[in-house]
Amino acid sequence: MGPKTYRVAHYGTGDTGAQALREVIARSDLELVAHLVHTPEKAGRDSGELVGVNPVGLSATTDFAEFLACDADCVAYFATDFGREESQVIDEMAAILASGKNIVTSTMPALSYPPQVPREITDRLEDGCKAGNSSFFCSGIAPGYTTDAFIIACGSVSHAIKSITLSERVFMATYQDPMVFNYLGFGRPPDEPAMVESVGTGGFLGPFLAVAKTLGTTFDDIRTRREVAVADADYTCPAGAIPEGTVATVRFVHEAFVGGQPRVTMSIVYSMIDKVVDEWAPVIAGTPDVNVRTSQVVIDGTPKVDVVLSLSGGDQPGVDATAGRVVNAIPNVCDAAPGLYSSLDMPVWGRADFGN
Repeated sequence: MGPKTYRVAHYGTGDTGAQALREVIARSDLELVAHLVHTPEKAGRDSGELVGVNPVGLSATTDFAEFLACDADCVAYFATDFGREESQVIDEMAAILASGKNIVTSTMPALSYPPQVPREITDRLEDGCKAGNSSFFCSGIAPGYTTDAFIIACGSVSHAIKSITLSERVFMATYQDPMVFNYLGFGRPPDEPAMVESVGTGGFLGPFLAVAKTLGTTFDDIRTRREVAVADADYTCPAGAIPEGTVATVRFVHEAFVGGQPRVTMSIVYSMIDKVVDEWAPVIAGTPDVNVRTSQVVIDGTPKVDVVLSLSGGDQPGVDATAGRVVNAIPNVCDAAPGLYSSLDMPVWGRADFGN
């Protein structure tokens, strides 16, 4: 008997969804059986051609009822939650689960740690799991792997931990959507507020609580702040212009406090230019490779831990990692008992391609 094959229905073909779909198509243990899209122009087109690979003989549809009726083990849910009512996303997910299909997703990253999500949301998803004998798992890269599993793995070799710091740097010079300028405040005077002046804990609350559980502690408070660094010259990138003296780099810092001291810190730096104009960790020496996403975990414990994770290869390694994390979870999610899972109780393994 050969390896088990899982039937996958795919939803969404944005940057991350498209990469995930390519991975589903490429894997011998996954069979694509349905594909739902939002854009009418994509309906009726071959799913493989839509994401730049060979035709697969399956056409995309915009009909949710048709998609819901398909015979699949799992739905790879990559439809965006931006610009949509939260209730609409949860309604779709609950219906999919109740139809007997498991879900893997990066949508609504707060769901990466279900215990911190309001009960009115998780109750609906759990009801769907019970009705359909199905399972649910949400992950990604950040929030996701680097903010929970990576930190937890690094901390597993240390005891008497006094503090944990995660620092990440993402170069965005290749991004083309002007919305990112409004969202983060690039190209504006440093004292002018952005659309997102403070992201709040948002999807980072779950990772903090997951890390706290593994450390055997609780946090008194979690705070967040936005910091900026300005351009040292005029820059132009696909998403817009950044004049000298305006915001070129933004950092969001999330800190969890115990006894008035920050004990766990997660910071992420977004740079819209291909030059480092700040002194924030992780420090990049020399000319940066804008196609590398860097994460650093520093743990003050016994022993001390300092680990740097670099994601590279392709133009958007962070997107590739998000898609990979979610798609790689499909077999274990399908084989799990019904319910909602987090990184604490759902193992995710990579997939070999050794050419044999």
